[in-house]
Amino acid sequence: HYCVACKMSMEELNRTIDLLEEILGDAIKGLEENGEQLYQLVKQVINTRDIKKVQEVIKVLPAKDALLIARVISHYLNLANVAETNSRVQSTRLSLIKGEQLIYSFPDIFQNLLDKGITPDKLYEAICSQNVELVLTAHPTQVMRRTLLSKNNKISEVLGRLAMPGMTPFEKSDRLAALRREIAGSWLTDEIRRRKPTPEEEAMGGFAVLEQNLWNTVPKFTRVLDQAVQKYCNKSLPVGFVPVRFGSWMGGDRDGNDNVTHEVTRHICHFARWITADLYYKEIDALLFELSMFRMTDELKEAAEQANQRRKHTKTKYLTTLYKEFRSGIPEKEGYRLILAEARDRMLLTKRKYEDLITGVTSAPNEKAQEKMSHAGAGTYENAEELKETLRLCHRSLHAVGAGQVADGRLLDVLRRLDCFGLTLVKLDIRQEATRHSEVLDTITTYLGLGSYLAWNEKERQEFLFHEIQNRRPLIPDDLPTTPRVKEVLDTFKVCAELGPESLGAYVISMCRTPSDILAVELLQKATGSASPLRVVPLFETVDDLIRAPTTMKELFQLSWFLERIKYKQEIMIGYSDSAKDAGRLTSAWELYKAQEKIAALCKEYKVQVTLFHGRGGTVGRGGGPTYIAINSQPPGTIDGRLRVTEQGEMIEAQFGSPGIALRTLEVYVTATLQATLMPPAPPSDKWRAIMDQLSSKACSVYRQVVRETPNFVRYFQSSTPQAELGLLNIGSRPAKRGLQGGIDSLRAIPWIFSFTQTRLLLPSWLGVGDALLEAGKNEDYDKEIKVMYHDWPFFQATIDLVEMVLSKADPDISRRYNELLVAAEDQPLGVELINKLDQTTAAVLHVTAHKALQESNLVLQQSIKIRKGYVNPINMLQAEVLHRLRQAQGDQPDDPILLDTLMITINGIAAGMRNTG
Repeated sequence: HYCVACKMSMEELNRTIDLLEEILGDAIKGLEENGEQLYQLVKQVINTRDIKKVQEVIKVLPAKDALLIARVISHYLNLANVAETNSRVQSTRLSLIKGEQLIYSFPDIFQNLLDKGITPDKLYEAICSQNVELVLTAHPTQVMRRTLLSKNNKISEVLGRLAMPGMTPFEKSDRLAALRREIAGSWLTDEIRRRKPTPEEEAMGGFAVLEQNLWNTVPKFTRVLDQAVQKYCNKSLPVGFVPVRFGSWMGGDRDGNDNVTHEVTRHICHFARWITADLYYKEIDALLFELSMFRMTDELKEAAEQANQRRKHTKTKYLTTLYKEFRSGIPEKEGYRLILAEARDRMLLTKRKYEDLITGVTSAPNEKAQEKMSHAGAGTYENAEELKETLRLCHRSLHAVGAGQVADGRLLDVLRRLDCFGLTLVKLDIRQEATRHSEVLDTITTYLGLGSYLAWNEKERQEFLFHEIQNRRPLIPDDLPTTPRVKEVLDTFKVCAELGPESLGAYVISMCRTPSDILAVELLQKATGSASPLRVVPLFETVDDLIRAPTTMKELFQLSWFLERIKYKQEIMIGYSDSAKDAGRLTSAWELYKAQEKIAALCKEYKVQVTLFHGRGGTVGRGGGPTYIAINSQPPGTIDGRLRVTEQGEMIEAQFGSPGIALRTLEVYVTATLQATLMPPAPPSDKWRAIMDQLSSKACSVYRQVVRETPNFVRYFQSSTPQAELGLLNIGSRPAKRGLQGGIDSLRAIPWIFSFTQTRLLLPSWLGVGDALLEAGKNEDYDKEIKVMYHDWPFFQATIDLVEMVLSKADPDISRRYNELLVAAEDQPLGVELINKLDQTTAAVLHVTAHKALQESNLVLQQSIKIRKGYVNPINMLQAEVLHRLRQAQGDQPDDPILLDTLMITINGIAAGMRNTG
């Protein structure tokens, strides 16, 4: 993912992996009864390159030995990932120390843009108007337990300290001992989640990344950016400005997940505020001791005197007993401290308020103190602007008295945190399916005797919604009888009105298809008393929805009321997962491209500022891929300084799990968005569009013919993959299916991709691509033009390169083993046909790229795959054998718990080896 990885030392990486393997081996020998024999057996399996021989060894393994071997290989793969991540961080540091310019870094992109004619003023303006929001979601793709993720992070930290030059002998031995402790601790930790996480626990995982890594990374990242801006634009960033913010769906995404209730949403928002108040309390406490200066402006002096008077009148035993310092008072000439002391008091009260709300305490011990301070105009902090103004006052004064260097240290860091995190750490989006809103409105209209909303056509619905939105009378009767489903939707809207825009971000409508779906949410926000309604974001997911999206939005833009309501700003979400599952990867990519072009043109026509929200997953089949390439292959004019994108499941840890990687991730997001804004790619020619239309049509036809029209495909899919067993993983709070019905349509995109990733066929990510390229290649003119497209069109190059990357991770021999061992004889020919299509697709992609081998120019990925192959192939063989044994057991016999554990661990191990899941 990070181009800097090209610079990393392969030899050093291999040495690190060897060290970690050796330590794990020693731990196993010391902790297991027959540890030496187990270790040698694993070595035999890993080092045997003949697949047939590996199959023979695995076939006769006792269940207990299979479990232990799966555990060892899974641990090896996780440690290899830790070593690789650490190596990337260390190679980045080494490059910076040597003064080398990293690709996609601020200096690299700033200089490149200036060289191409962008003026420093235009560059500065683009940076300062940029708004990138990364939305963390709880999509169930992170198979590893948080406990083990934490241990891996500690192993990575120790590896970082071991890489530091100038260690004393004691420091080296002490760090190696720490490494041994962490690896032994990991081996003795259960890898398997024994129950599903709750939505609250999922949210805590996201909060942990924000609190432990991003809280400190964001100020450092902004200082790096500011330094580059000063060098290339000869100006500093505006005070407190940060171009990146964070959103979340964890505790707000109720689409198909009844576990996410209005109470869950309220609780998580309160928890976020409590965490954030605790973090700011520590920062303000540190500032209180740091800003001991007595020189100040008259403005600050006056504010300090007022703050001091308020503190004298509101000081309570509850507050003062908590402070070790200044209990007897702050000297009156230390104005900064007087102001910050009051801010510290208020932040402590804020923290206590949310503690009380979380724990359900009705009579908070600090209630009277809050009341007194509120009367004095200094109660709890409820919006970030209050604290910002206090800190800006300190910052202005310090600069005015010549202490700018002091002002631009910790104080500026806190101001930047306030710009990025606010007082809520993240803003929580609410997501709900469109039909749930229609159910609510049908309940209301039926009870009021107006007819059935569900029975009305689109025109009738719009007329009703538009009339009621402008009607001042209440819509919802107090005695409205409701089902639990309807009541939950209404309660969610009421909680949104209560929490307000400080805690909440967008209201996202999944499966949005018509203008009435959007107007319905606008009406329900009004009807439930929202003083500051959330922005409403339609999510267009399937190919048909994407095609209709411009028409849907145009109907709304023609309403002057709607344009005034949105203040000529509209966010639109596009879904990568469901469109790819619906029509295949190539068709999905092309339809997404065209939909974005049309939406951008439409918004330009109506003078609406559009922000496109990209619902990308981690895998290629769900829109994943390298950040820089993904952003710069978007249609020209669709980024324009604004970008919103999801970071889902395992990608949160991959992108932000360590400070070094998080810093680089943020830098790449900003530089890629800047490049796409100031130097977007040229639009494709009409000839290229015609070729893409043909490729897309053929690819979609083949994909749907296999997935939807082949009678035994569903049976083949269910038998050849561990799809049925994935539910045992307990990796997410939401169900794997949207409804109770069976088949591919009801299955969510994640298990659809996840299942084929496990068997190394990766079918959804390439099916149809090879057929389309081979058919187009029969036309000599098209064949030549496709190669030009690959060379000159970023979108097409990115699409083909991502398919090539997927193909490099696929393995026909492994997929063949699943087919032979698990699929009924009458369905095996379909498996053989699909594996043959995999080979044909590889040949077709290599023909377009003119590569002799897959990923021949990506040495880093080649090395990464090579490192893992010796581990992943045996664990794949083991999984196929375990699935075979479980499915061969008698129907009335309970599953062997050892085999079930082995299966879960193989799933985890393969996911680690492939470096993604769904």
